[in-house]
Amino acid sequence: MLEVKNVSKQYRGEDKLLFDAVSDVSLSMEDHCIYALVGESGCGKSTLSRLILGLESPSSGQILLDGKPISRKGARRRKETAKAIQLVLQDGKSALDPHFTVYQAIAEPIRNLLDLSKDKEQARVYELLDRMGLPKEAAKKKTGELSGGQQKRVGIARALAVSPRYIVFDESISGLDVILRKNILELLKKVQEEEQCSYLFITHEIDAALYLADEIHVMQNGELIESCRWNGNLDVFKNSYTKQLLQASHLI
Repeated sequence: MLEVKNVSKQYRGEDKLLFDAVSDVSLSMEDHCIYALVGESGCGKSTLSRLILGLESPSSGQILLDGKPISRKGARRRKETAKAIQLVLQDGKSALDPHFTVYQAIAEPIRNLLDLSKDKEQARVYELLDRMGLPKEAAKKKTGELSGGQQKRVGIARALAVSPRYIVFDESISGLDVILRKNILELLKKVQEEEQCSYLFITHEIDAALYLADEIHVMQNGELIESCRWNGNLDVFKNSYTKQLLQASHLI
């Protein structure tokens, strides 16, 4: 289980005063489930994702994986965290080295985190390409030569390469056209069912969260203001801000 316990993160603003980017947030993520973290830009979603990934430390509170604090201090702990939790960023292009081939991009985490033979590494890369709907020949292309949709799929394949228990998707469908957005959401749902991993799907688009997630968490001004299991009934949402998000997406 991945647990966020009373976590806050403070930064100094331009006026040198401290402000809470994340304020006393708690949530638990069990295995084999999809969790959505929804809110407008600047609400603290991405800051919380960096804390969960161990890329930053909380000012207070704890983030635990199976009861142990998450940390990237020391090579061993860094490797353990990276094997357990992977990230897919909003911009597929900037997340990939444009000079890497697609094969190299997907194989890199395998080489860094797993002890696989060359044959098994190759089999895993080609298996992931196939599951992402990319032809085998794409392995030889430079990532900078790919379309935005293809880069997004390579980013997902790269995150899946080490079979993590948790994947954080930080605004991973933002900026996509309607058809590509739908295709990526369908792909994510299919892959999660196959891999039986858990997602933390971070988005400002509540309609996408409702399509994908089992549990919805809503953030505003650094605080978690509503959490509920999604059962297909919009009446489960009680908070006025959540209802504003639903109205903005023409869901109510």
